[in-house]
This record gives sequence, C-alpha cells and structure tokens, in this order.
Amino acid sequence: MRAVLCDGLFRVFGHRICCGRIPEWTAHVGQTWDTFDVAPLNLYNVIWRIRNWIACGMTD
Repeated sequence: MRAVLCDGLFRVFGHRICCGRIPEWTAHVGQTWDTFDVAPLNLYNVIWRIRNWIACGMTD
C-alpha cells in the first residue's frame, strides 16, 4: 500500500517530491531550526521527513 501511495505522489508531483530544493524560509517556521531529533516540528524538518518517507517507499 505504501509503494502505491508513494508512486502515485511521484507521478502527480514529479521529481520535485523527492529531490527538489526545500525553500530556506521553511527553516524559520515552527520550532527554532535544529536537527530533526532536537526540533521535529520545524517546517523544514517536517518536509524533509515526508520527502524521505516518499523516496524510500517508491518501487522504482
């Protein structure tokens, strides 16, 4: 099921969904920016974790 979802998201959003640049301003939203284990609710870290989850779940 995860592979189907990840592959579908990749088909819809293209290469940006797993390898696109995360905008710098996202590091200033939510918690003060730090590594994921220190500031997991920082927007940059949230986006990075979602992208990583999608990239690791793809079948290609």
